[in-house]
Amino acid sequence: MKWNRAVLAGMVLTAVTALFFISGCTSTSTRTDLHVDSVNGGKTYYSDLINEADTAHIFIPVDQVSVRFSNVPHSGGQPVAPGSGFDQIIVDHYTVTYDNGVFSPISGGMNVVVPSGGTTDAAITISNPSEKGALLGTITTTVTATAKIDFTGWVRTTGNDGDRVYATAYLTVQVDNFGDSNVNK
Repeated sequence: MKWNRAVLAGMVLTAVTALFFISGCTSTSTRTDLHVDSVNGGKTYYSDLINEADTAHIFIPVDQVSVRFSNVPHSGGQPVAPGSGFDQIIVDHYTVTYDNGVFSPISGGMNVVVPSGGTTDAAITISNPSEKGALLGTITTTVTATAKIDFTGWVRTTGNDGDRVYATAYLTVQVDNFGDSNVNK
């Protein structure tokens, strides 16, 4: 009876140890991590509904923000040398949702390469211009929202696609007709 308990305990210990080592290669815990270092330089984004500065060229501005990604080794160790396995992250998709629903969710494709231990800058669109036009005249005060931006990608490995990676960032967005000056500069 004692021998059976010892065997059972050994089997449990082996299973737990195997799960510990296998977990390093799942979609939530990869060999390298995607980080979003900043969105819009860490500043609030002012979504201007319409630009009427030049009455001959009135337009609805596109809400585009810069994003800085970094590729960080999961273990906190040294970055992998270029050209070896697990050295790059490819960011291929993003989705923006607003906490108060001022704009509908928007999704987009990307093709951004982030080298091991390095950073890369990209740009994304955070709202649909047709929705901005529909808000014109309906907003009486500045609307403040938090945009949740989810990024997905994968780790490029030697010869195939590796684990999926995910990162989330938040951006404060204020929506109004801001008097037709570029308030985001």
